[in-house]
Amino acid sequence: MKLSRLIFTILNPFQLALLVSVLLMPLTAISGEGEYGDEGKEDEHRNEFVVMTQAMATQVGVTTQAVASGTLNITKTVYGNVVTDPASLSHIRARFDGVVTRVNANLGDKVKKGAALAIVESNESLKSYSVTAPFAGTVIARHANEGELSNGQVLFSIANYDGVWAQLKIFPNQLRAVAEQQSVRLGLADAKIDAVISHILPSPDEQPYVLAYAKIDNTTGHWPVGAAVLGNISIDRLNVAMLVPKAAIQEYEGSSVVFVKKGDEYHPEPVTLGRQDADNIEVLSGVAKSDIVVVSNSFLFKADLEKSEAGHDH
Repeated sequence: MKLSRLIFTILNPFQLALLVSVLLMPLTAISGEGEYGDEGKEDEHRNEFVVMTQAMATQVGVTTQAVASGTLNITKTVYGNVVTDPASLSHIRARFDGVVTRVNANLGDKVKKGAALAIVESNESLKSYSVTAPFAGTVIARHANEGELSNGQVLFSIANYDGVWAQLKIFPNQLRAVAEQQSVRLGLADAKIDAVISHILPSPDEQPYVLAYAKIDNTTGHWPVGAAVLGNISIDRLNVAMLVPKAAIQEYEGSSVVFVKKGDEYHPEPVTLGRQDADNIEVLSGVAKSDIVVVSNSFLFKADLEKSEAGHDH
């Protein structure tokens, strides 16, 4: 029996190649045989299962794990932006008014702490002195040219983006659950990082939210200033008797099911679900602790059962 088209659209090229190589060892969907009325339909589905050898399961990336007790990390999702660390941004002026006689730094240059950015000749002493970088960073603005007067204006702006902040908006209905020192998982595109809320401040422009700040190590450069960021703030931890990864759950025949492994047989077992976090979900009934369930690529078994079901309908 061929695998459904759904499988081929979801699997990556490596898995597709593996599937092609094992088409001579197809999945086998088995259901109870006999005459059923409408009231017997549920019993028929209860007897359904898929047969797959361990070798084939390994080839197509099916993995399993035991149902176990565990801890749910309950989070509250908030949104915000990456902003510059105020301590790592400097607008540099000349100490004394005078004429700019030399400019050593340009826009985009990376400079070290103490580097001479420009030379200015003082109007009073007619002596020249250096305008230097207060810390290592990147020149993000230049307003100095040779022959111009410094006259108290900003000559250069320097920023160091090795450390930035996530500025998260916390609305009134979220505020009771959020506090300083709570952990937060930040996400931006494919990048994720765990941080801690260091302080919470009122919105400076009287908007109907407060701002929570979490420091980000940005030495990788994956957290550009201005980028939108998602934060999952940990607000509670709950111990539960049974949980499984969310990836184990499939919707089949109107029920949430997990596929329980019994030798080379994989049985769809309807489960009652409870609370959940970003990764796991509580199971209230339907399986027992230590049952072995599929936790990756479980859609393969669902697709095979549905293919078998469509064949029986004809």
